[in-house]
Amino acid sequence: MANKIIKGLWDCPYCGQKGIDGLVKSCPNCAHPQDAGTKFYLGEKKEVLDEEKAKNYGKGADWTCAFCGSLNRYGEANCVNCGAERADSSGDYFENRRKEEAAAKPPEPAPRPPKKKRTGLIVGILIALIAVVVFAVLPRSRATTVTDKTWQRTVAVEALTTVRESGWSIPSGGTMTGSSQAIHHYDQVLDHYAEEEYEVPYQVLDGYDTQTDYKDNGDGTFTEVETEIPRYRTEYRTETRTVPVYRQEPVYATFYEYDIDRWVPQRQEAARGSGYEPKTEGLSRDLPVDPEPYWPDTRLGGNERESGRSEEYVLWFTDAKGNVYSAAVSQEVWTKYARGDAVELEVQGRRVVTLDGMRIYG
Repeated sequence: MANKIIKGLWDCPYCGQKGIDGLVKSCPNCAHPQDAGTKFYLGEKKEVLDEEKAKNYGKGADWTCAFCGSLNRYGEANCVNCGAERADSSGDYFENRRKEEAAAKPPEPAPRPPKKKRTGLIVGILIALIAVVVFAVLPRSRATTVTDKTWQRTVAVEALTTVRESGWSIPSGGTMTGSSQAIHHYDQVLDHYAEEEYEVPYQVLDGYDTQTDYKDNGDGTFTEVETEIPRYRTEYRTETRTVPVYRQEPVYATFYEYDIDRWVPQRQEAARGSGYEPKTEGLSRDLPVDPEPYWPDTRLGGNERESGRSEEYVLWFTDAKGNVYSAAVSQEVWTKYARGDAVELEVQGRRVVTLDGMRIYG
């Protein structure tokens, strides 16, 4: 069946008359002819041309007279408005539309100016935050007095001890005490093949959907074009395939128990004290008085050895408000100060940063 030819409509740009029959070449209200600016469109109610009349349309687009700008039927040899010959004219309805679309294309948008930032407010907030942080972390000076000195020296001792261990091998120096067969790991071994069913999807034609489009003929009519679009559904079929089946095969090996001598932590010997000078009432930290720091006597046994030494020297300070501060220092710095000495500290919270201008770490 031939495609249907649908009558279009147009609007007169001069008098404003709307919905004029597309086959009428002049406005029935002001008699102005269709011209290069005329655009055809479909109305809500589509009027189909009868078969006899439809034979004369859809053959070609109207052509534009180069002298008066009127639109003329494709088959006209002369302009019906001014009589000019078609041979002296070029361009048709669709060329007019292309030119119109090109002219209507919006220009590239200019770059948007950057938004004004409320820099004053932001800067003010940042400054306030920085001030709070600086106030919190900025070292503060404190006039203090040395109220105590403590020290501690520690010696770690380890002993050569026979221990019971186990593993897949015996290290050098070990003496086997027992063994057994145990699973070392598993190997994947092909056991057999099996038939397996699985679903295979495929597409089946389910019917057709009709899609209707309207092609502008450029002569005041449109051609109704119906296209049959195939519609499919998904179905499944069951198929069979052969797949390998594996089993986990345990692999055994000898697992050993053995005795071996190892150096293991045994104990820590510590010595501690409160400094060189005698205690003063109210300043003691309940630690023994020692003439000077010393290393403890470890009295090593025949199977023992030292595994490390550590030492710590701490100065304690109190300010006029009773706040107590402490600083771990080197033995050389610790030796320079005595109880009752006045010391200028820089502190962050309870942490001592400098001691009489000397940087303190810890």
